[in-house]
Amino acid sequence: MSASPSIARIEARPRALCSGSGPGVRTRDGCSVDLYRELPYLDELEDVRAQLHAGESMLELGCGAGRLTRVMLESGLAVTAVDNAAPMLAALPAAARPVLSDIETLALDERFDAALLASGLVNHPDAGTRHAFLAAARRHLRPGGRLFVQRLDPAWLLGARAGESRMLGPMALVIESVRRTPPRVSMTLRYDLGGRMWRHRFVAAALRAGDVEEELARAGFVRPLWLGEKRRWVSTMVEHPRAAA
Repeated sequence: MSASPSIARIEARPRALCSGSGPGVRTRDGCSVDLYRELPYLDELEDVRAQLHAGESMLELGCGAGRLTRVMLESGLAVTAVDNAAPMLAALPAAARPVLSDIETLALDERFDAALLASGLVNHPDAGTRHAFLAAARRHLRPGGRLFVQRLDPAWLLGARAGESRMLGPMALVIESVRRTPPRVSMTLRYDLGGRMWRHRFVAAALRAGDVEEELARAGFVRPLWLGEKRRWVSTMVEHPRAAA
């Protein structure tokens, strides 16, 4: 599948430390676009909805096939969606503005009201990459702009066992394998839907709340507000230069 001619292009490289297999179009790292399109919305944004204001500009970092993009568009946000895989961007709704780029090297000329780093991207096992993700968000936010970060549940990363399964709407999710050298976790997940099967492999760092707060502080953000009972989301703002002095 080729990318739409309207996609803004910035040099991109394959997504690191995750891979996949299964039917349909796949990105260069093997992740299936069909899987990302089929995954249902599981109320991931409900903890932050009260802070998403219609009419604001949103920079979505690592949008995939647009599962969360669609929800934000329906909420009245103007979404610029960034991913380093053109086949993922080609699956976005037409109302989103797609940008082909690695998050770390993103360099747009504009500033946004808000930025979103979801899907546990902050759990990247390399600390330098985590910092680069947050730095990209910081340099693209206007003064007073807000950043929303979603971490993977550390209890799940450290406690999930091979063989466990659950339903994601009509889709079955099975944990096929888990390897841990804390805080690093390697996991293989299998998704089954209507006779189709995909596998997704990833490596992540299990981050405590304090770990995330330290990462945000190093990137120049103020102390965050944790959202939701499970504390998987944080909301923060760029630190004012006077406060940092």
